[in-house]
Amino acid sequence: MNIKDYLKDRNLAILLNFIFFAFVIFILKASQVERVTIIFTAMLWIVLSSIEIFYGYFKKKSYYDQVINSLNELDKKYLLPVVIKRPSFCEGKILYDVLSITDKSMNEEVNKYKFNQEEYREYLDLWVHEIKTPIAASKLVIENNKNEHTLSILEEIEKVEGFIEQALYYSKSNEIEIDYIIKETDLRKCINNTIKRNKNLIREKKICIDIQDFREIVYCDAKWMEFILNQIIVNAIKYIGDKIINKKLEKELPKISIYTKLKDNSLELYIKDNGIGIDKKDLKKVFNKGFTGINGRKLKKSTGMGLYISKRLAQKMYLGLDIYSVVNKETTVKITFPKSNMIQI
Repeated sequence: MNIKDYLKDRNLAILLNFIFFAFVIFILKASQVERVTIIFTAMLWIVLSSIEIFYGYFKKKSYYDQVINSLNELDKKYLLPVVIKRPSFCEGKILYDVLSITDKSMNEEVNKYKFNQEEYREYLDLWVHEIKTPIAASKLVIENNKNEHTLSILEEIEKVEGFIEQALYYSKSNEIEIDYIIKETDLRKCINNTIKRNKNLIREKKICIDIQDFREIVYCDAKWMEFILNQIIVNAIKYIGDKIINKKLEKELPKISIYTKLKDNSLELYIKDNGIGIDKKDLKKVFNKGFTGINGRKLKKSTGMGLYISKRLAQKMYLGLDIYSVVNKETTVKITFPKSNMIQI
């Protein structure tokens, strides 16, 4: 707010004040009042009018500058009505009251949205719990009647199970603190559980699993970590068998290598495969919600949600998650555990 804009906003009041001032001077002259009295009256009028104008300007400017500064300092701009004070001038009071009413209305709408979201999440949790029963029963039937056809059905059921898990973890990813337990976790055990979970697909695609001998203990949520590892390994399995074979790579066997590197300030876990790789222009987008990339669209094997959810969970646990790749050669996923009291080596 500058003086020019303020005066422009009050131009009618100033003009009327000036006209009235000129009329008073005219009356004084017509009444043959002494010149000294007229000059004194004029000076007094000018001084008092100037004080009124500039006092109003600085009072409003001070308040609006405070409002703007508070707004700039806030990360959540909608909290502005909470941090500012109610002013003493009329226009400011009206503005403050309007902001307070809209803030209250917004909070009511947000609470309705939260309630609906909570109801949806509770329903989804219940649905996932209920759907596990027929899935487990189906797997048991297949286990007791193994043949070529039932094993194919088992593979599809396991895919469905993976998508159900994605839906559950996505619904909880905004409120991970509700189901979030940080404790000592055997990293090797998490990897072994994930490999065991996907043993049928690994055996079917004849993939060699090369795991480095490491025994590091990290602090994380084991359940969330296994979900992240599963998304990474499932992606590797999906695309490792679709590699374009040429004469140079003809004898190369599908392989997933898992190893760690100990840095000065962190422990890095690497999961590397020799599959089809990821196009360079897709690498920066692989963690975007719903992004499938060239490989996903070409082979129709991706929902674009697995890595997105994994990245969110990793960020919640203060872990790094990065991907490096060379097309038709390899893809490497790195999970970084900050070295502090959160890691025991």
